[in-house]
Amino acid sequence: MGKEKIIGALIFIFALLLMLYYTWGLVLLSLFPDLVAWVETLPSFLIPILAPDPMFLIILPIWAAAVLISVIAMWIGWTMLTTPAPEPLEDFDFDEEEVAEEKPE
Repeated sequence: MGKEKIIGALIFIFALLLMLYYTWGLVLLSLFPDLVAWVETLPSFLIPILAPDPMFLIILPIWAAAVLISVIAMWIGWTMLTTPAPEPLEDFDFDEEEVAEEKPE
């Protein structure tokens, strides 16, 4: 399997797990309060993971988007900062006669 397909598979799996986690945390736990009671019977270190605060799930993607936009802006700035300026092109002086001679009639 090619490197691109492995990366694509990893992105797909991550996106699927993220979608399921958000569906669990924002939709299912609010529609079925008995699930929260069930989660609270599990070991204490699992409770924040399996019964996340809905506000956390709302704030997290906003924070991630802000960080992503900042990283892209930093990358553009770094590229502009470290890329040398292009050398100026030579000035070409065209005579009108030469241009007229090149045009097909």
